[in-house]
Amino acid sequence: MCAAAHGWVGLGAIVFAASSEQLSAWRASWGLAASPVAPLPAAVVLPGTQVIGPISPYDELMLPLYREAANR
Repeated sequence: MCAAAHGWVGLGAIVFAASSEQLSAWRASWGLAASPVAPLPAAVVLPGTQVIGPISPYDELMLPLYREAANR
């Protein structure tokens, strides 16, 4: 949804720390159900837009934030 909005207004390249693929794997490793939202790569949602990420070490820095959110 965010990627689509990004594309509609023409903001240009997308740079992200952690991917939906990583989040799906982390959730599975914590024994959580799959996300109710399809984990589509930004490049699929925005063909022709430069997509950069995940970016190390920031992807691993996101891990505890996602874990905390999953425990709420």
